[in-house]
Amino acid sequence: MKRTFAAIVQRTSKWDQSKPAPEQDGFAAHAKYMHDLEAEGFITLAGLMQDTFDVLFILKADSKEQVDARLAADPWRQDGHTRLTRLEELVMRPDPPKPAGA
Repeated sequence: MKRTFAAIVQRTSKWDQSKPAPEQDGFAAHAKYMHDLEAEGFITLAGLMQDTFDVLFILKADSKEQVDARLAADPWRQDGHTRLTRLEELVMRPDPPKPAGA
């Protein structure tokens, strides 16, 4: 059974702060890679953290090593635009039972 992981990815000094993400070098390859991970269900949620501009990913994988390897293949990580700063397994609380008749 797949396990749930949270990853925080941070922009590095290679990121040009004067340009939005779509204007960064390598954006097309990065966007395609991330889209493919979403399409296969590996990435279940992703969001930009507004105070830091880090990105939080919620992922489904067999192991922490698998997550690290898949994120390491991101073109932006390979060219130094981003780096993985935190990776942890999450133990999700099950949804509470619904009241009868709901």
